[in-house]
Amino acid sequence: MKEKKIIAFDLYDTCFEFTVPSRSYTQLLSTAGLYTYRKEIRNAFMTSGKNIEDIISEIAPNAKMYKHIEKFHEKINNELLSVQLFPETISVLSLLREKWYKRAAISNLGKPYIQPLERLLPHTFDYEVLSCNVGAKKPNKEIFDCLKNITWYAADEIVMVGDSMYSDVEWAKSSGIQAVHIDRSSRWINYYKDYISISTLEELLDIL
Repeated sequence: MKEKKIIAFDLYDTCFEFTVPSRSYTQLLSTAGLYTYRKEIRNAFMTSGKNIEDIISEIAPNAKMYKHIEKFHEKINNELLSVQLFPETISVLSLLREKWYKRAAISNLGKPYIQPLERLLPHTFDYEVLSCNVGAKKPNKEIFDCLKNITWYAADEIVMVGDSMYSDVEWAKSSGIQAVHIDRSSRWINYYKDYISISTLEELLDIL
């Protein structure tokens, strides 16, 4: 692998995980009769930085959200409180810093989901490119352009680490970035033979 200068990480299911997922977003749209708007609402939730009430009032102004929104926020809060780091996350990020690698977080997040990043990994990343802040999400080219613009690194100087073949690995490959697929269950390790695959972040250190 050519020498790299910055390691970009997806966040959920790469650096940390939900231990009690609530599927609050899907449940909200289903019970509120908004399932047909799910893609449009989800995209706005991840890229606009607005709260869910404002998004739904714009996309589906006739929806009677008052019946469901309190329960939605309760489920979101429970979900966020369940987030925990994978055991090796902090040590790997610290070792990368000691080896003079820059570290970036690049993730598709609705605004509430930034909270675990601030709580569990405060001031850890040198750069943060979060979809709700920059107005674009993976695998769109625009979010890669944001990463390049704020870091001043070229594509061949970046490694992208993530769990999603579509949003992380294929996106990185199409942008000229070296991708590393983290497959903690080792379910796909023999299936995607054209990609570098790891089962824990610790293996990333050996690859680099």
